[in-house]
Amino acid sequence: ERVLSALEEAGVFTSGGLVKDKVLFSSMENGRISFVRQLEPDWHIDTNPDIVFQLARFIKYQLCISPVKPERSASNVFCSPSFEQFFGLVDRN
Repeated sequence: ERVLSALEEAGVFTSGGLVKDKVLFSSMENGRISFVRQLEPDWHIDTNPDIVFQLARFIKYQLCISPVKPERSASNVFCSPSFEQFFGLVDRN
């Protein structure tokens, strides 16, 4: 619910082209790579840098949420210490 709310606040359902009913979540890391590859989404958001790295060549855009920027990255991978910071939902004062 918090992620969907943050996405709504960021306007990605109105101006970003995402469809709220097509946002999926998975808490299990085992099999997530296969799951994501089969669905072929335009965007994938993950907290595991290894999964992001392995999917980089298959997924159009990715967001890696991690307090530390991953050592390995690709041009289609964005990194942020938090979901809220990436979407500009945090007051940076």
